Amino acid sequence: MTVGTAPTSAERTGELRHNLADVRERIAAAARAAGRDPAALTLIAVSKTWPAADVLALTRLGIDQFGENRDQEGRPKSVAVATGRSAGVGPTTAIADPVTWHFIGRLQRNKARAVASWADWIHSVDRESLVSGLEAGAAAAGRTPSVCIQVSLDVPGSEPTVGPGGPTRGGAPPDAVERIAQLVADAPHLRLAGVMAVAPIGRPARPAFARLRVVHERLLADHPRATVMSAGMSSDLADAVAEGATHLRVGTALFGHRPRFP
Repeated sequence: MTVGTAPTSAERTGELRHNLADVRERIAAAARAAGRDPAALTLIAVSKTWPAADVLALTRLGIDQFGENRDQEGRPKSVAVATGRSAGVGPTTAIADPVTWHFIGRLQRNKARAVASWADWIHSVDRESLVSGLEAGAAAAGRTPSVCIQVSLDVPGSEPTVGPGGPTRGGAPPDAVERIAQLVADAPHLRLAGVMAVAPIGRPARPAFARLRVVHERLLADHPRATVMSAGMSSDLADAVAEGATHLRVGTALFGHRPRFP
């Protein structure tokens, strides 16, 4: 895999600038419609499969939050971006703020320790067995990543399936969220941030995000500092904002259609 730190072309930078302006306007419009302050919403640029050069270009446009879904891609990319910023790749304006990395993909137990060594946020903790690995990795690296509990929004008995069976989206059942959250809250090197979810494929997003909002409100009753609701992507961000999302994970609308991963 090539992370690609060479400066982006003027044409690509212009494309990213145009896309970013469009996404920001969509977020602002969704916030206005929901009676919310756009400044209270965090945009995470989902940079998976895109080169570090694109990340560097977006940092120069004011973006400092990026999402990756594979340890084997995210870890070297985070190093490449840090190196590129230190070396002043391309114009060096607006690079003072550090980049924050969000791990948003399905987390394998054998990768938990590694992910905790570089990701500032982990959005996809959906089972109890992941917590010990994340805690060990964070402790070894001297870090305290923020953790969201990923919630399944599938309606029992109506889940889309892949192959012989199983939901296409990850996530803990809503009734398991509190148990996982408590394990995270009790871990000395992890910070419980809130919840995350992905809308089910082929079904309306708004009702699914409404279910997530209920789960989040229950979590807040016991963990009032777990204020994050990570929901909404390029196609459904307005529905997520309407139901209270605080963090929006946007990829295609910013970067374009993804290249095939090698």
